[in-house]
Amino acid sequence: MLHFVVCDDNAPTREKVNKVITKLMLPSDAEYKTLLFSQYDKSFIQFIDKKVGKKIYILDVEVNFQSGLDVARKIREKDWESIIIILTAHYELAYNAFKNRLMLLDFISKFDDYEHNLYETLKLALKAINVKKQLSFEFNRISYKIDLDDILYIIKDTAKRNSIIKTFAKEYSVALTLNEIIKMLPNSFIQTHRACIINKDNVKNIDFKSNVITFNNNEKITLLSKTYKKDVKQYVFN
Repeated sequence: MLHFVVCDDNAPTREKVNKVITKLMLPSDAEYKTLLFSQYDKSFIQFIDKKVGKKIYILDVEVNFQSGLDVARKIREKDWESIIIILTAHYELAYNAFKNRLMLLDFISKFDDYEHNLYETLKLALKAINVKKQLSFEFNRISYKIDLDDILYIIKDTAKRNSIIKTFAKEYSVALTLNEIIKMLPNSFIQTHRACIINKDNVKNIDFKSNVITFNNNEKITLLSKTYKKDVKQYVFN
């Protein structure tokens, strides 16, 4: 099981981090647990030594006069596999943190859109520990699980009240509307047309003059409407 281990002495911050984790893991059927700590107390230190599978730590630098960097050092004394992310208001300590060779994945400032930055960093963390997020659904009494990384786009099946999920290798017809599907997907999926959702991580380029979207496998579609073009420009190439 994957464990997210969060320590921050600010309750609203802990809650926001918990929501980011929930949003990240919502499309996945991977088993995970989030542990929220308000201080680096005895129970936190004891958890460092527990063999409970993969861990992702999200640590504040200063918690009740205790140093998150010292805690990261304790983690690294016995554990070089877990992911450590620093989330702090003391961004000026970033250089020293990386200089200490603690193998941090990222050092995120609380003053710079940290919820978005943390979400993106956690996406990298999942890739690093090979936890794949999947879209799970049932169709004609058959259960499907599709890795989100493999999806190119999802379009409305105009001949039926279904949607078609196109991946690098094949396509799936599902008895769900686009509105139902998009609620199950993370931020990397955006709507480009009332009949189309794309996975921006698999987009090679977009010609906004001819409304042609080219994917990493060189497949092209022309489902880009004026209504969604502004959002697509903002989010695909952000």
